[in-house]
Amino acid sequence: MKQSLRMLALGFLISAVLLLVFDAFFSSSAQAEKSATEPKTTAKADDSSTYKKKYEDLLAAQELEKSQNAEAEKAAAAKKKAEEEKAKQVKKFTLVIKKGDPSSKAGTELQAAGIIKSGTEFDKFLRSNNYEKYVRDGSYAVNSTMTADQIAKIITHKN
Repeated sequence: MKQSLRMLALGFLISAVLLLVFDAFFSSSAQAEKSATEPKTTAKADDSSTYKKKYEDLLAAQELEKSQNAEAEKAAAAKKKAEEEKAKQVKKFTLVIKKGDPSSKAGTELQAAGIIKSGTEFDKFLRSNNYEKYVRDGSYAVNSTMTADQIAKIITHKN
């Protein structure tokens, strides 16, 4: 009897292994799992092509941004150069001082004409060098290459 029970258990074991192998490789559920995994691999392939496309788009956008920045820098440099050229040009101006005008008026008019950078600084220069009291009325031809001292000597007749 022991022998027959062992043989029966061995039969059950062999049949269970055969059923497991058949179920794993030949059943319809295994084929359904295989077909389900195949679209996933194509989805992965689609994802990689999507990532590749996104990467290419990102690179294109970065290159476009770089070229736009380079063009903006070139335009800014050209504008700055044009302003420097304009500043280097000699500006001529006829300063008219009427009788009774304060010396500060000369500085504000010269600044407005672009002959000097700061009218208040010019006025301080006139005061500190005792030119303020000697400013004469009249018309004076000045230009942007002159120094504050040269302009002060012209408008005070102290050549």
